[in-house]
Amino acid sequence: MNMNNRLIFDQSNIVQIILDNNGDFVGLNPAAERLFGKTVNELMGRHFTTVLDPFSRKKALLMIEKTFSEGGVSEWELDHLQSDDSPVLLGYSTSILHDEAGDVTGLGAIGFDLTHKLQLTAQLSRVNQELEGTLLKLEKTHADLKTTQGQLVQSEKMRTLGQLVAGIAHEINNPSAFVANNLAQLAKLIPSLQELFNAYAPLKPMAPADQLKTIEAAEIHANLGYLWHDLSDLTRESIDGVDRIRKIILSLRNFSRLDEAQNKYADINEGLQSTLEIIRPSCKNRIRIIENYAELPQILCFPGELNQVFLNLLTNAVQAIKTDGLINIKTVSEAGKITIIIQDTGCGMESSTVEHLGEPFFTTKPIGAGTGLGLSISYGIIQRHNGYLHFESVLGVGTTAIVELPIK
Repeated sequence: MNMNNRLIFDQSNIVQIILDNNGDFVGLNPAAERLFGKTVNELMGRHFTTVLDPFSRKKALLMIEKTFSEGGVSEWELDHLQSDDSPVLLGYSTSILHDEAGDVTGLGAIGFDLTHKLQLTAQLSRVNQELEGTLLKLEKTHADLKTTQGQLVQSEKMRTLGQLVAGIAHEINNPSAFVANNLAQLAKLIPSLQELFNAYAPLKPMAPADQLKTIEAAEIHANLGYLWHDLSDLTRESIDGVDRIRKIILSLRNFSRLDEAQNKYADINEGLQSTLEIIRPSCKNRIRIIENYAELPQILCFPGELNQVFLNLLTNAVQAIKTDGLINIKTVSEAGKITIIIQDTGCGMESSTVEHLGEPFFTTKPIGAGTGLGLSISYGIIQRHNGYLHFESVLGVGTTAIVELPIK
């Protein structure tokens, strides 16, 4: 772990832990020590489940199992008991750790404190009891409080994600700029080096026999017939790779910048493309993405909120495709509105499931794998933009998400 990562690990207020292949502690930061109420020395070598509420231990074992089998989990909620027996709810995101040889050495996990979620839930329950006499008012208040709760949780998560992404993008941007500049300089020097080598070449026959033998052996070892061609190709490919990194960093910075939270005129296509760059690594080589963007007018909106909607929809599309598949992204401008269509060839849903999409805490994912807040928040964001979000799905065929936004 380098010095910057060590500082982040030690000074972060977010719980960070490292477990070995058996699920035993091999590392944790001070934030984890404070929450668990135990020191590093007390926890080293002990199993992760020892710091959990008994009712969360089986769920934790499943989290560890799924991490090693699937590469990681996200938003996996587990209850902890502090020294005063008060419960603390954490949402964990995990990933597998490898050594330099590529062997699996354990897993790393980041835990986000969701205690306020429990507090809001308790508050909601009290409100329900107070409003039992008026059924219609109870239902409306209940729905409003759940929506508010979801917005608070999601906003906190997105704010934390934005800060983390901005920091990572900044850290990567500096060294990648150095590499890009050096590669560009190398690309300029290669023709000069080749010209210099060619200028020396006529002198080779004049060299003494032993020196000529050494030169010819060096030329064979260097594979001189292909050296200059390969060197140019390698430099060009490296420049292309660094440029790809630069574009990803730019997309991350655009996605997380603070001014995107303001009401401003923005290009919807740019927001989709920036968000797609964040999602693309999770597609790997199994999901092909087709982009078809129409020429769109800029609209007055909250770009950061719309990017959050696109992130939720694209994430759902990727997760719905279990093996190989296709995601088709299309934008259209007509009849005073912009339409965004995200279509996947995933597992699809039954019509009865589609009817419940957007309800707070309704999710089609397994227990612990999702909160059911993403689409609820997305519906709210689109409604605040006076737009329309709906889904079309066929079980076993795929799902189409359609977003309509007014041009204003």
